[in-house]
Amino acid sequence: MKLRRLLRVLHRDLGYFIVGMTIVYALSGILMNHRHDFNPDYKIYNVDFQTEINRSATIDAQTVKDVLADLDYNVVYKKHFINNKGDIKVFIENGEVVIDPETGKGTMSYLRRRPLFFEMNLLHKASIGTVWKWVSDGMASILLFVAVSGLFLLKGKRGFGRWGLWWTIAGITVPLLFAILYI
Repeated sequence: MKLRRLLRVLHRDLGYFIVGMTIVYALSGILMNHRHDFNPDYKIYNVDFQTEINRSATIDAQTVKDVLADLDYNVVYKKHFINNKGDIKVFIENGEVVIDPETGKGTMSYLRRRPLFFEMNLLHKASIGTVWKWVSDGMASILLFVAVSGLFLLKGKRGFGRWGLWWTIAGITVPLLFAILYI
């Protein structure tokens, strides 16, 4: 089998093999590129509510737990304290609650995982274990092979020797310019 034919067969078959992983990496890469605009892993929820707590009430752990139990959310109490403004700050699993004892008004802020995005980003970051890190390295190696083998698939004026060389130089120049200008 000639080298060009072997490259074409491997390029095609390995390309098919990595389609799903490439889609996951591409989508999660776009999400992670915008992590300064929004949190791609978690969504922040804010809920306002009214309580029966007032200044004269005794604020102990059980009182705070009772207030949290009255909410329609499955809230796990961790601890609380009264800050220097006199507000009751409650630490809950994945968030916090602040209650103003003067008015009884409270605000709960908590995080919830974004379905599918959270998992895709974990895979992209290769932070789920050693085995996945090796799978991810394999994926990167296959992408590298597909990219390089693709340079040699076409012959003629649209092949690498003429047309492809200039596009390859352009593809290398763009990230190189950004690295020089911004890093």
